[in-house]
Amino acid sequence: LCRHQKRSRLVDVRDIDLQELLDEALASLAPVADARQITVRVENAEGMTLPGERFLLHRALATLLANAIDFSSPGQEVTLSVKCSRNHCDISVRDQGPGIPDYALGRIFEKFYSLHRPESGKKGTGLGLSFVKEIAELHRGRVELRNHPHGGAVAILTLPEKLSSST
Repeated sequence: LCRHQKRSRLVDVRDIDLQELLDEALASLAPVADARQITVRVENAEGMTLPGERFLLHRALATLLANAIDFSSPGQEVTLSVKCSRNHCDISVRDQGPGIPDYALGRIFEKFYSLHRPESGKKGTGLGLSFVKEIAELHRGRVELRNHPHGGAVAILTLPEKLSSST
């Protein structure tokens, strides 16, 4: 991960099947979700492809999904959904947890900044979301994390449908 973190451009760009990528990220976290009785639902990803580096995008999605699982109470649902428009795709990961405290909203993507997990009380390393932000920016996209109006938090990874040759 450290090797990828210092890069200024993408190296191995390929068309990636989003359903396949989401399924892989979900499979890697299925034991954690199952142990916590968290149901993960995937919506609208079939037939969607995006250019990018598979390893990096897998890490970004797995991090967002792991956070959603960590901040959900047992028995809740996490929703992964994809919505593409003319120029970009939004990949949303929504949990039904406590949401993000107001004091943390402006700092959530800072390196080493972390919140206590509601179930365990433990903190993460504070590197995951900062790495997701770097991955999004390498792909000429962005990531945002906010409270959902109906409760919980939603992370939205926005990626362009095309990458320039200088990416």
